[in-house]
Amino acid sequence: MQRLFRHSAALFLSLAMVLSAAPAFAASGNKTAATTTGGAAASRRLSALQRGVNLSGWYGGWDAYTPGHIATWTTPVDLQFIHSMGLQYVRLCIDPVQLTTGGYDSPASVAALARLDRSIDDTLTAKLNVLITVFPRSDYKQALLTPAGAESYVDLWKFLAAHYASRDPERVFFDLLNEPELNDIALWNALQERVTQAIRTVDKKHTLIATGAKFDGLDELLQIVPLHDANVIYTFHFYEPFPFTHQGAGWGSPEWMQLHNVPYPADPEKLGPMIANMSDPSARNALSAYSSEGWDATVIHRRLSLARTWANQHHVPVICNEFGAYRDTIPEDTRALYLHDVRTALESLHIAWAEWDYRGNFGIVTHAADGSIVPDAPMIEALGLALPVAQQPMPLSQAATEPAAAASSPK
Repeated sequence: MQRLFRHSAALFLSLAMVLSAAPAFAASGNKTAATTTGGAAASRRLSALQRGVNLSGWYGGWDAYTPGHIATWTTPVDLQFIHSMGLQYVRLCIDPVQLTTGGYDSPASVAALARLDRSIDDTLTAKLNVLITVFPRSDYKQALLTPAGAESYVDLWKFLAAHYASRDPERVFFDLLNEPELNDIALWNALQERVTQAIRTVDKKHTLIATGAKFDGLDELLQIVPLHDANVIYTFHFYEPFPFTHQGAGWGSPEWMQLHNVPYPADPEKLGPMIANMSDPSARNALSAYSSEGWDATVIHRRLSLARTWANQHHVPVICNEFGAYRDTIPEDTRALYLHDVRTALESLHIAWAEWDYRGNFGIVTHAADGSIVPDAPMIEALGLALPVAQQPMPLSQAATEPAAAASSPK
């Protein structure tokens, strides 16, 4: 995870610009989503998003966006496999650099959009619904603090919404931004309000997926100011507790790299010696907190119930469109147990979900050298999904090769 450095003058100018575009609150307050036509549509459409998975590394998340990579990283066979497991939708992560470099009408951008259109068509043909998710790099998000960056983001969504306005709104959703990384909650709430209104100038039917500030965690969800638009589903990401889910990860908080063999559930008898032998103070503190908080299925359920309470209070639908644990360093049995506990807690609270990730370091499948799909059976079972009896291998001509940049899919 990254912290943003902000110059106060730029922040003040950006906040003033964004707030000037947001409507004044009516004296009587916002209408609740449950009593409006848009709110009814969002609530109904939530039934199409009960179980999903993220598709990172295809159009967003890494740097390899060549036509060859796009054609092989996720294929129609993958999409059919995802549907056959019992999933309803995918979160299609898109780095906007593919569409904006040189302008929307440049040859490269036009070609990239055509590839994206074909991939969305393939997804829908596979009987999967799709979240079109703006998934930029951190420098793009940092630019949102400037007037030019905020304007570019608004223009991006006007372009995307106009382009996809004719797509079936029961199956295609607009996911506004992955993990904004903006620490100023008021600024992000105002910018999200502004981009929502910009979308509504070209598309009034599609349901939007709105997010919290910073890294869109559970605590950020609780600080969202509901938008002046009823046709919205609110999302959050859940990777708690990080000392378990991100142990050994080489990005984000420095102490993660020091953590290995962290048990789940939190077992004080196992954690005691680990804490005593940990030389890094930040890692030792993280392990101590993990142990004292007693993370297990009950604690997870209690934390996630905060999202259900918030949604009920605001009369809005809610979804957790990312949760997962780092496959590279976590033993299979404890990772499966964690996924099971989060998934069952979400479902018991009637919160729709998408697991992070289909492939990559948090994935539930890999691809063999011949391109065939190799499912991670314990993870698929933990998610309550069905492992297909017969798997159709990819044609060798479509065999995917893991690019060097794919060595880590940080979340």
